[in-house]
Amino acid sequence: MAERGEGYHQRVLAPLVVLRALLSNVSFAIAQIAAIALASTIGIALRQLPDYALTNASDYAIEMGRLRAAYEPTLGPLLGIFERLGFFRVFTSPWFIALLALLAVSIVVCTLDRVPKIWASTAPSRVAQPDAFFAASLPGRGTLNLSAALPHGSTAERASAAATLLHRFGWETSIDAPLPAAGDTPAGVTIVHADKHRRSYRFTLVMHAGLVLILVGAAVSGAFGYTQGILLTDGEELPVGAIGAKGTIVIQNRGFSAPRSASGAFLDFATDLVVYRDGAQVAEQTVRVNEPLRYEGWSFHQNFFGPSAKLEVRDAVGDLLWTGDAPFTAVADGSPYATLPIPGSDAGLELQLRRHDTGAGTGGGGPVGSAATSADGEAVVFIVASRPDPSGARSADGSPLLTPIFASVIAPGESASAPGAGFSVTLESIGSYTGIVARRDPGAPIVWLAAVLIVGGLAFTLRRPRTRLWLRLAPGSSEVAAALVVDRGADLMSSARTLERVATILGGESA
Repeated sequence: MAERGEGYHQRVLAPLVVLRALLSNVSFAIAQIAAIALASTIGIALRQLPDYALTNASDYAIEMGRLRAAYEPTLGPLLGIFERLGFFRVFTSPWFIALLALLAVSIVVCTLDRVPKIWASTAPSRVAQPDAFFAASLPGRGTLNLSAALPHGSTAERASAAATLLHRFGWETSIDAPLPAAGDTPAGVTIVHADKHRRSYRFTLVMHAGLVLILVGAAVSGAFGYTQGILLTDGEELPVGAIGAKGTIVIQNRGFSAPRSASGAFLDFATDLVVYRDGAQVAEQTVRVNEPLRYEGWSFHQNFFGPSAKLEVRDAVGDLLWTGDAPFTAVADGSPYATLPIPGSDAGLELQLRRHDTGAGTGGGGPVGSAATSADGEAVVFIVASRPDPSGARSADGSPLLTPIFASVIAPGESASAPGAGFSVTLESIGSYTGIVARRDPGAPIVWLAAVLIVGGLAFTLRRPRTRLWLRLAPGSSEVAAALVVDRGADLMSSARTLERVATILGGESA
């Protein structure tokens, strides 16, 4: 049986002991923190995939294609490795969440290891102390003259009065029974012990709990949080989150404004945003950069804006092929730029926003900013229609070569076409779009609670050090020997000031 028990210990208990020792090792904890810091640096340095691309294969392909185009010139063959390692989605990757979980477990193990030591260090102190404990050569020692405060009565009565005064000012007090004569110590010597902030060091456990919670909050945010950038033209409404999900939330842009100063600078930009749930309006607010709309765990932030062109595309006989807003989300030659495919055709449009007063109708024109109209003149659109080259020729990067169909500059209300094009384009108006960032972060309350626990734990631990005082009262003497011990290395000046405060409480003088 003994051999079987020893075998079990070797197979099961020994690895657990080794694991516990590893998890409680400070160097291992530091290594974990360094790994998390390195991973976070990578996540900050590299552009991350938006949350909506992680739940939809087509969105992932589109967004990842953009990242490849942006980073391939610099990363080269490393790009594929970075993608497989999840460097473009660091904060939601399983290995990053696993690192957070491992650090949380390490903190818990370290905390449990420290609990007995913390409880022992905050236990009540021994009241009785030898004469050598009050030696003047030791730090925090002094003498109090209590002749004015405690002039009469026995030593026990004076000790009780001193303990009562100290207790009134927040000290835990206890009195040792009068001691018999011993050596140079006369009979009847009484020691009063006072203890303040005895349990403050236990608040380190509160701080440790906060550290665990902040990791839990970060993991919850990474696993279940959601961020989505939504572009809305005037009057447009779009769903938030997964399409078709129960309780789908829809937001609508009921109006965007970006007033300018006389110099052309933007004074403000805001969106009249409406939130619908299951078809019913549930919230409405004018959203600005620092004034988000909040609804049931969601927050909607004003983030960006730009111009858009409302277009009509009709075929050769005048039938409507497409109508809607084309947002200028890119920049070409310093001007807002957009592309638009023609439904039912292999042709497409390139659109560039320009100013009328610098060459409208010539294909020239200067760039405009991101407002619906420029500060210096009416905005117009330079439009180029093209289709793939009939020969199937391709450019150096593999994309099809395009053959222009027509090019024109049109103002609101004007149309552009060309013989044989098969369609015409009408610019109805130039407006603006607004960019809203929808964010849901279920881990935020946990992180806020963790922050309160960490700050509170540190404040109580560091700002309220345990202070212990012993008073040695001898019969027939108004001089009281005092010994002061302050945790965490209080200097002599601090001890002297504390003794002066004690003397003030007791109505005496310190020496």
